[in-house]
Amino acid sequence: MTAGFVSAFRSLKWIDYVYYILIEPRRFARMIIVEDARPLWGGGLIAAAVTVCDVIAAGMLGVESPFFYYKLTYGAILFFIVLIVKIVVLAGLVDLLCQFIGYQGKVKEFVVIISYALFPQIFLLPVVSVFKVFHFAAPFFYVFFSIVFFVWTALIVIQGISELHAMEFFRAVLVFLFPYAFLGILSFLSFVLVVILSFGYVSFL
Repeated sequence: MTAGFVSAFRSLKWIDYVYYILIEPRRFARMIIVEDARPLWGGGLIAAAVTVCDVIAAGMLGVESPFFYYKLTYGAILFFIVLIVKIVVLAGLVDLLCQFIGYQGKVKEFVVIISYALFPQIFLLPVVSVFKVFHFAAPFFYVFFSIVFFVWTALIVIQGISELHAMEFFRAVLVFLFPYAFLGILSFLSFVLVVILSFGYVSFL
């Protein structure tokens, strides 16, 4: 496995993956289909890089303290695990909806596309660093560019969904938004139940 990883890294094919995911996401999706989602290891590396960059960027906004090093180690490991779970859950829900409306299951391909689509979020660290150095509203631009890079990631994933299933772009947008709507509804219902239970508990005191 290690030899295969080193061979894949030295082939520099991963540069093509990164280039196409940023410039031509549809072509990247076609490459994933042809290669049977083999560049999965690269998606894990990108998720790890995104985690580290986000932790460092967020840490730059506060006062440096010994706790920062805990966030950079244990915190980064925790956030990486959470990010991997989010990728798998998002890919699973998107694939589930695609199968429900009559498309072939391609959950492995969705995991790869979503993982690579996170790459733009690596740029958050250099952007925040610039505004931090000039002491110019770094927290505001951290939030602003977090949203910008999330939208960029979303557009990459949507184009990947559209290409994988030869689906209309608007329909792919709805498929991408489905997991967020689903989780949003669950969160809202859970919040309502917690409030009702809280009032019920208080009324019996």
